[in-house]
Amino acid sequence: MKEIEIDKPDEFLKLIEAKKDQYLYQDHPNDGIDLFLDDELEQMGWHATTFDFITYRDIANFIEANCQGTLTYNNHPMGFNGFVIVDDIENVRLEVRKFIQQKIKENPLDEYDDDQKEAIEYFL
Repeated sequence: MKEIEIDKPDEFLKLIEAKKDQYLYQDHPNDGIDLFLDDELEQMGWHATTFDFITYRDIANFIEANCQGTLTYNNHPMGFNGFVIVDDIENVRLEVRKFIQQKIKENPLDEYDDDQKEAIEYFL
């Protein structure tokens, strides 16, 4: 993933507003990542987080390390703020699904609650 750092917070906020229809997620200093703006990835995130071992940040870290796109950020003393635009959403969806499936297989639980059972059906 290509990285672009913007030093001036005001310019960064203007860029966020201008790109809001294009980015996949925003990493906000107060909220972190709590939503994927692609409906399919949001469903994956929602289901995946029923397990204590997968978070939105884990999924975002995977995307940033393994998928093509651009991470634009402002590393301000008040907190990191960034957003990601991916090049190929279909590929990202496929890769994220495989990543989550692997995490579920690597971390079997002795007992699953109803939400986790639903998530397993969704992914496997």
